[in-house]
Amino acid sequence: MTIHPPIAYLFVTLMLAFAAASIKRSKVIDFLGEKILKDKNEQTATMMLIGLSHVLAPFFLSFVLISSFEKWILRFQEKEKTLTILVASTIMGSILTPFGNLRNIFISIALGKGNPTLSIYNFVSIMLPLWIASLLVFLTIAYFICEKNKIKETSSTVKWRKAELAFSLILLFFVFGYFNVDKHYSLNIFGLIILGGVFCVAFMGTGPLKAVNWWLFVPVGVSFVVYYLLYFFPLTDIRLAPWIIYSAGSIGSAGFSSNLLSFILPTLTSNEKFILYSISVGSLAGIFGSYEAIWIWAKGRTKIKWSLMFTLFAIFLPISLIIFFLRR
Repeated sequence: MTIHPPIAYLFVTLMLAFAAASIKRSKVIDFLGEKILKDKNEQTATMMLIGLSHVLAPFFLSFVLISSFEKWILRFQEKEKTLTILVASTIMGSILTPFGNLRNIFISIALGKGNPTLSIYNFVSIMLPLWIASLLVFLTIAYFICEKNKIKETSSTVKWRKAELAFSLILLFFVFGYFNVDKHYSLNIFGLIILGGVFCVAFMGTGPLKAVNWWLFVPVGVSFVVYYLLYFFPLTDIRLAPWIIYSAGSIGSAGFSSNLLSFILPTLTSNEKFILYSISVGSLAGIFGSYEAIWIWAKGRTKIKWSLMFTLFAIFLPISLIIFFLRR
């Protein structure tokens, strides 16, 4: 039995939001961040935080990481430039897995008409070259443009909580099963809802509920509107050249957001590589490039340096095209 993509999208995002909230409450990211910042200069700390973002963001932790960066950046002298690099690094770091960000989740589900069609292994094999290139590019940029200013020290210590971390890992295990297509351990959407729902009711409590970033569900709501508009008024007669689709997903994200385009492009082509690479790069295209950028622009305490964000977008656009055509 199939289920419409926005409905599956809602429940998968809900499980991941609960897992991310529990990781945030566990303070393990705060703990790691304090270890990184201690006795480091801004250049070294930024490079280490880039590595941290690329490792953790693929587990739907972009918003948790960005919130932590906003707090840590107050101890830096070059706040705007450093925060821009770290936010962009987190956005690109999240592209590695089918559940790494809101765009990948919907694309993975929509291409399968309500069920993921790519296994996690196949998805990672597609995105790994761009992810590695992203890590190397951001490390290089940070090395050359970040100064070796001293970071303000703090006397506070952070202790992380094992119970919340264990809870989030179990939820991520359920989500992993949903995206683990055609493998021994796999779940359909109903199995994810039942197992995840029962587990959350039994063990979650009210603490993680208060920590959930409910702003994550704004794109989910938009996905319902866009999907059902296209469901009743399909674009089946539209045939676009691959380069137009790639341009729409990447350059078009500057005006229409990669999140919005991730709801539309799966109806125009079934080429997952075209969609994923164009949307991933488009997520760096300024204020409207991604929901993460919109969120920090609207709610962030430290402003993003948008000229630098567009420069990063201009760097990654040819890089993504080169990788894409080399792997065709």
